[in-house]
Amino acid sequence: MKATELSGVIVPVITPVDAEDRVDEAALRKHIRSLIAAGVDGIFAGGSAGEGPLLTMREWERMLGIAFEECQGRVHLLGGVMDTSTKRVAERIKILAGIGYGYFVVTPTFYISVQHADEHLRLFGNCKENSCGMEMIAYNIPSCTGSRIAVATMFEMARRGWIRYCKESSEDADYFYLLISDAQAAGLKVLHGGESFAAAALLYGACGMVPAGANFEPQTYVRAYQAAQRHDMVELWRCQQRIHALRQNLLREPRNWLGGLKYALSTRGVGSGKPVSPLQPLDEEERNRIDNFLRQDAREMRQEV
Repeated sequence: MKATELSGVIVPVITPVDAEDRVDEAALRKHIRSLIAAGVDGIFAGGSAGEGPLLTMREWERMLGIAFEECQGRVHLLGGVMDTSTKRVAERIKILAGIGYGYFVVTPTFYISVQHADEHLRLFGNCKENSCGMEMIAYNIPSCTGSRIAVATMFEMARRGWIRYCKESSEDADYFYLLISDAQAAGLKVLHGGESFAAAALLYGACGMVPAGANFEPQTYVRAYQAAQRHDMVELWRCQQRIHALRQNLLREPRNWLGGLKYALSTRGVGSGKPVSPLQPLDEEERNRIDNFLRQDAREMRQEV
């Protein structure tokens, strides 16, 4: 393991599945190994990119066990426990602890979304009480949960000693800058989950990033983090331009962004490209668009060499 504190590039790893939405163990192991070899600092299993809440409990547990075996002692490993009620989340925390995880990541519950600070504090307080010795990371992703964790609530959880880290994935620059401006004073470190302003987030004080695009091209994100640490603005800007291109071409499909990412990975031999049902795989036109981007990308790389 590279460090005692969470920092750097933590990849929200995708979950390759077969036609019946069962975890493709060989593909997942191969993918995690390739990410670690690329120099990432951690793996986040069962998050949004990993489709954790979409898998059956049996397949979710299998996926987490595989990730644990591949990451154990090599990089930091975070596990997602997102679900629709406090008791369901607590059940997932217990399973995660039984596998041997050190960190669990939890969003506000969803389906019937929770909107108020007292509801958020009730949920996260219960998670803390049931943490089984693991460290809790609060995860703000309103696009998936339908609710936003207020900055004041984040700070209150840090003040109470419930969290040291939060993952911020709203892609709302104003929220991010408000959160991080007083985060250190609150005893809170921020992991940036978006890609549209990743470079700026690192320069402004994020301790690391959790970018879905790193599944496809981890080296670019590792270089971006290292450039930010050196304050190498030229290299950091170059990396941000590349991140923007990946975001625009692989993470912007009209139906669901996961379809584009998983299809692009399948062209490199990682999984079938299928998202978990009811999410729909790309149609022929969408596949062709990504294929064209990848072909153009390959031509430009050859020209540079």
